[in-house]
Amino acid sequence: MVNHPSSPKPQHTKQATMSNPSDPILASPEFQAHLARLSELSTSIENTGGWPTKSWQAMCESGVPNWFVPEQFGGTPQSEMTKQFGYLELAAACLTTAFVLTQRNAAVSRILISDNHELKTRLSRELASNESFATVGISHLTTSRQHVKDPILKATPTSEGWILDGEIPWSTGAEAAEVIVTGGIQPDGQQVLLALPTNRTGVVINPAPKLLALNESCTTSVSLKNVLAPQELWLIGPCENVLAAGSAGGITTSALALGAAQKSICGLETEAEKRPDLRDSATELRATLERLKESVREMTTSPNSPPSAEEREALRKQSNSLVLRAAQSWLTASKGAGFLAGHPASRAVREAQFFLVWSCPQNVMAAALAEFACVSISSP
Repeated sequence: MVNHPSSPKPQHTKQATMSNPSDPILASPEFQAHLARLSELSTSIENTGGWPTKSWQAMCESGVPNWFVPEQFGGTPQSEMTKQFGYLELAAACLTTAFVLTQRNAAVSRILISDNHELKTRLSRELASNESFATVGISHLTTSRQHVKDPILKATPTSEGWILDGEIPWSTGAEAAEVIVTGGIQPDGQQVLLALPTNRTGVVINPAPKLLALNESCTTSVSLKNVLAPQELWLIGPCENVLAAGSAGGITTSALALGAAQKSICGLETEAEKRPDLRDSATELRATLERLKESVREMTTSPNSPPSAEEREALRKQSNSLVLRAAQSWLTASKGAGFLAGHPASRAVREAQFFLVWSCPQNVMAAALAEFACVSISSP
């Protein structure tokens, strides 16, 4: 076997081609400097352990989180296209920090559609001013633990509000959050969504388990024992599917996958500059990336005809496939050096696996398994 140094030399990959050069926000020197700062911090984020304080502080200072808050609450809202291509570029710079941002923004979006105007106003202003950090713990209402017979988090109505008992299985940044937007299931089967302060009696944030990647997102479980959630913490429900209210998601996860793919493709292109035999592979992957970016552009610039569920699902399947293939291609091109734990291609391969499990519905999972097994599946 060829001998390699015990630690890899710093890798300088080709700078990513900006996804939407016509967008003045993304093309601004300020945003580009923010990307460079995140990328710089990202090189050491896996070695620091714990919450990525510096990266998240840089994110807040950039003003990007306020793109997702209405002006009336102190935000600086941007177009859907700017937000999604912003996610893409942020993921290429630092997937961990971009993922944390999505979870904060998922909390914001649920708060904003609530009819609890007093709570909505207070939390939105606090989040816009970075006085507090909010996250979500809602996977148990969608894709996580759906095979379990009894509800993993029960919400028992009382005269004061609800008593919560059980567990939030996945919550990113729970240890840094002042509020977790989460939901419980009532005895009648209906769901209710609440903005739960993490300092409530009976809330226990468990130590974050070791993950394959993105450990600094501090994604963990939260135990709730006889936790009183008074009526003033109510956001949405009770109803049969509380997350369906105001939901229009489906693009953000793909945007992050494309950002991670872009980083890997840039790494492969850097290798191809020295090795002509890699150029065809790099060219094909880049062409696929640009085609999927165009799909994102089309989906975010047609307000009168939003993308259908089928279109969003197709984008997710193709984005997942690309991020996995791009990372593996970069690792292959990097040879033995890429197999070292500290090499960026090695990290890219681990991070790519994240998209197989993050908010991954059954049809997307089935498509991935079919591709792995080299079989064809018919659409339902």
